[in-house]
Amino acid sequence: MAEYLKTEYNTPGTTTAATSDASTAVEQRRRVSARSFLSGNVDSNSSLLQLILFCFLTGFTSAPTFLACYLWCGFQTGGLVQLSLAVARLFATNDRTFHKPDQQALTSLLAFLLGSSIGRIGDKVGPKRRWWIMTATFIMALFTMAAALCAHFSYEPSVAEFRTNASWQNARGMAALAFASASLGLQGIVAKRLNTAFGVSLVLTTVWVELVNDPKLFVAKYVKSRDHRIFAVFFAFLGGLCSAGIVFASSSAVAFAACTGIRLVSVLSWLLVPLEKVK
Repeated sequence: MAEYLKTEYNTPGTTTAATSDASTAVEQRRRVSARSFLSGNVDSNSSLLQLILFCFLTGFTSAPTFLACYLWCGFQTGGLVQLSLAVARLFATNDRTFHKPDQQALTSLLAFLLGSSIGRIGDKVGPKRRWWIMTATFIMALFTMAAALCAHFSYEPSVAEFRTNASWQNARGMAALAFASASLGLQGIVAKRLNTAFGVSLVLTTVWVELVNDPKLFVAKYVKSRDHRIFAVFFAFLGGLCSAGIVFASSSAVAFAACTGIRLVSVLSWLLVPLEKVK
């Protein structure tokens, strides 16, 4: 009887089958765990570094567009007012021409709105889901890569010496402006849905106002509401500084290419953010 049990439960085939089943179960648990990790909501309170990088990229992306055609691709208030001036010109003068700077302002505004509208996908699937934020950030990288290619093959100067002689006036130059604007439009809605002190990580006017009116502005210790806004302002400034240096040393195409690389780093950085705690 003992010999029979030994043979029945310790045969090589039985042992191999049991090991295989155990390995399959472990693999299934790993797959479920990875799926849960990617489909879960990120903890927005732990995304400080990622949002700081967004602010840096705001300045980094906007600098080449201003140097080329005097438009901030991430700040659409100026573009909208510029369009209002173009309409006012119709009534105040005999000039009926839709000037190239006005065309560029309209292009930037429409592209920004289209890029931001992609965020509606996130609203349907869950704006804080890790896989969506990573996908959206990757799309931003594709937009800046397209901007780099368009700027390079436009064969126009990267720096306009005078406002009346803006660059990027041909179709490819306008496309570079459009893709850069779309990338920041999408970034704005992704950051906004995280609901942090960084806001949309684009328009710093609100950040400035809230910063100087923070009740703990002069407190000599770490204050989240104040310090996060200081980070937003400083890194947007630093991004513009770095990008302008690249444009002056090389071209706007190289600056957008560098921006694409940073965007790809940003995609991977979202893997470091922990899951949101279930209350």
